Amino acid sequence: MTQAPEALSILLHMVSLTQYQIAQLRERIEQKFEQSIRNQNDCIALSEVIAEEIDEKVGSHTLRRFFGIVKWTGDFRLKTMDILAKYAGLVSINTFVEELRSEADLSDFLQNDQALHSDLPLYEKLIRNTPSIDSAMVIGSNILAALESNDIERVLKMLKVLELFSSDPGRFSNITMLLGQYLGPSFYKIQEESVVEELMTATNYVDLVMSNFVPIMELDSGFGNHIKWMLDFSSNDEHHAYGNSLLASNAWRNAQNQEAKYFTTLAIQRSQNLRNIYPILEGRIDFLRRIQNDGLNSMIKFQDFNPSNNNKLLYFKAISIEIVLLKKKKWCQELFAHIELSGSQVNNWIEKSIMSMHELANFYGNLNDDSPEYISAQIELKKKAIWPKDHKQIALSMIDVIESDFKAN
Repeated sequence: MTQAPEALSILLHMVSLTQYQIAQLRERIEQKFEQSIRNQNDCIALSEVIAEEIDEKVGSHTLRRFFGIVKWTGDFRLKTMDILAKYAGLVSINTFVEELRSEADLSDFLQNDQALHSDLPLYEKLIRNTPSIDSAMVIGSNILAALESNDIERVLKMLKVLELFSSDPGRFSNITMLLGQYLGPSFYKIQEESVVEELMTATNYVDLVMSNFVPIMELDSGFGNHIKWMLDFSSNDEHHAYGNSLLASNAWRNAQNQEAKYFTTLAIQRSQNLRNIYPILEGRIDFLRRIQNDGLNSMIKFQDFNPSNNNKLLYFKAISIEIVLLKKKKWCQELFAHIELSGSQVNNWIEKSIMSMHELANFYGNLNDDSPEYISAQIELKKKAIWPKDHKQIALSMIDVIESDFKAN
């Protein structure tokens, strides 16, 4: 039995999206809309904004299905998804899906990459036409090769080719996080101040690498030197809020209270000039603001913090790390009695690692509630976990705090 022409036409114009693809498009739309979509009124408002901004119509009832406000297990019309993609700043829904698939293929790419050997214009064209994780890693592999041969001029040129990714961090966050992991360890070996100055003043090095590969346990070595040079060479408020917040946290951990208060004040002052602050930095600044006056004698409360619903995973990252490294078990108890992260979207290895750090902080706060056998097993499990390079030393230090507390009791 053949289908009627009308029914067949409808089927040909439908698109089937995975839950991950839907979640990513929802996030992009909410970023553009500047608020979460949680109810019928939000959908009506979004429908009106879409009609006003791009002169296209998507009904509020369709938006309710798309954002999961009402139960829906079917597919969506291709035209509808193209409209939503267009509103989010994308070319089309198919282009967006291909971009996500390229990002998901990172592991295979790293194993099979045979880096292109061509001139710079071809690389620029590659990034412009195909801004995916595959094309980014082609450039990344060339940067590492240039670093290996000490060809700094080529490194500078290649970093400039990657400026597209750091210019739109919301759109390319997965790519920049992975690029940071790939490039960071090699860059932090550079300790010639003049070279680092050129990296920072002539390229997007800070936003592309330093903001995405953050080994906070190495602030007294290579990475720490780059942070201090960044504060010397950059006039960017976000760079100063970021760098001073790291130095402040490090000083609090090392009981250098005067330095800690000095860097905390600088970090807070520079953050006040920022309109859109990255969630991890926002969380760290809010934590420093809370302990600025009373230092580690404070008693923090969950109500001291105000993350947006979509950013809790990232917002509390620095806070979870610091309260464990500062050995503040009661602070962990207080926060994780209220923080609900089980519904947070975890899209990649880096975010999965951040979730594991939250689990460590929660585990530490409730250490006395579990049996010794369970605690020992969990500690060993976390020790054997595979962590991103910049997270590994942090995680092991958190585990040391937990294990020392456990053995002492």
